[in-house]
Amino acid sequence: MIRELAIVRAAAAHVGGAVERASEALREGRVEQEPAFTDRMLGAIEEAMRDYRVKGVTWTAKTLTDRGRNAQEHRHGADFAGVLSVDLPDFNVKKGFLAQAKLIEPGQPISKVEFERMQAQCDLMLKQTPDSFVFLYSRDGVAVVPAIAIVSSGQRNPHELYSRSISRFYEEHFESFIGDRRLNAPTAAMLEEIRRGLDARSLLYLEARGA
Repeated sequence: MIRELAIVRAAAAHVGGAVERASEALREGRVEQEPAFTDRMLGAIEEAMRDYRVKGVTWTAKTLTDRGRNAQEHRHGADFAGVLSVDLPDFNVKKGFLAQAKLIEPGQPISKVEFERMQAQCDLMLKQTPDSFVFLYSRDGVAVVPAIAIVSSGQRNPHELYSRSISRFYEEHFESFIGDRRLNAPTAAMLEEIRRGLDARSLLYLEARGA
C-alpha cells in the first residue's frame, strides 16, 4: 500500500474528478455508446494523472488502445485492463485488474439475453483473474461492481448490487486491497503484450514514484 492515507485519498479523488468531468458527456448526450465513453474516461484519467504530484509522489499515466478491425471481439470479455506500478522507498508493487463496461441507468433492468451475455463476459474475465469488475456508466456517474457478483446474481440491474464509487475503487486499488500481481508490466512493450494477451480493447497504466 501507499502508506500515507492522505496521498492515497488525494490521488483517488483526482481520478474521481477526472471521471466526473468525463461523465458530463453522458449527461449532455454527447456520448451514447460504451466504447466511446470508455475512451473518454480513460483519456480523462490519463490527462489528470500525467505529472500529477502529491506530497513527494509523482504520477505518470498512459493508455494503449487497439484500433484494429476486430477491436471489439474479446475472447476474455475485458473492455480495458488497469495496471498500477508503485515504486516508493518503502513499497514496490506492480499489479492490475480487468474491467467490462456497461452503459445502464439505475432502475432500468436489461433483458435476460443481455444480462446472460454480461455474465458470460464476466465469467471469462474471472478465468483470467479474480480482480475483475464491471464499470457501470450512467448519467449519475460511474459505479464499480465485482464481476463475481454479476455471475452469482439473478438481479438484472447491476446497480442493485453492492458497488463502489470510482474514487473509492481507486482508493482501494492504490491501498492494495484490489489488484492481481500477475497483471504487471515493467516496460511499454510488456504492457502491450498484456493488453493483447487479455484481448482487452484498452489498457490504462498508472505509475507512482517517490524520492
